[in-house]
Amino acid sequence: MDHDTFIGKVQQRADLSNRGEADTATRATLTTLGERIQGGEADDLAAQLPVEIDRYLEEAESGQRFDFEEFAARVADRVELDSLADRPGQLAQAVMSVVADATGTGELQDVVTHLPQGEGYGRLLDFAEEEPEIDEEEVPERD
Repeated sequence: MDHDTFIGKVQQRADLSNRGEADTATRATLTTLGERIQGGEADDLAAQLPVEIDRYLEEAESGQRFDFEEFAARVADRVELDSLADRPGQLAQAVMSVVADATGTGELQDVVTHLPQGEGYGRLLDFAEEEPEIDEEEVPERD
């Protein structure tokens, strides 16, 4: 997946008004994730993402220990836009759903399973339990 497609999907899934907001949400989420996971995990995940955004994971000071509430607070602080800061969990889920598209849900689940159980990090994958949206144009007509 290329950078433009990635950011466009984040914009759509997070219901953002422009690509700049989508880029900001992506940076905030991936930088925070990069801080929380171990360096090797960040590098493995980053290797499968577009070059323009993989650095958010790679340049973060990895291996920090904090719970999901702190994760969401850091995302909110990083977006620096009042219109986005009030929904950091939704932004993170939207970004992570696009990361799953780009890397495969299995790779992302592997990263999340290395995070402490019971601290809310499973919420990052809440999108995986939702029913997929069906694009009416892609559904073949029955004869």
